[in-house]
Amino acid sequence: MDAAPFRAHLRHALAVADVPWPAVAIAGGVPVGAVRALLFGRSGRQQARIDPRLAARLLSVDAGELSRMRATRVPASGTTDRLRSLLAAGVDPLQLARWCRVPPAELALLVDGDAATCSRLTEAVVLAAERLRATPSAPGRAAA
Repeated sequence: MDAAPFRAHLRHALAVADVPWPAVAIAGGVPVGAVRALLFGRSGRQQARIDPRLAARLLSVDAGELSRMRATRVPASGTTDRLRSLLAAGVDPLQLARWCRVPPAELALLVDGDAATCSRLTEAVVLAAERLRATPSAPGRAAA
């Protein structure tokens, strides 16, 4: 399928919801790298085609769902563990806070285990960062 309409859908949803792009991958249950490639291309080339199953999943994600991720609270323990792992791997904490769109003080509370909950958005972005970190081009490098 032609990728352009799906790229436009994602860009619109991200702009309306004002969330980082990895939230779409987690909300849609699709690989983070696939969303990154669709939005930013590969090797300087825009992706022209998209798998129909991926397209259907991406269409199921809307701006309202992405916006609700900010207000939905989830247990922070898994996010704390992921954050600690990312920081131990050398990801810059200020860059990670910007990428997660949380103040550095809030990120510190999560890392220290002093926060019982976090937003679903923070959980999703940290999960995406972890998944990207496991791929060849990732955070530290992920803050695209």
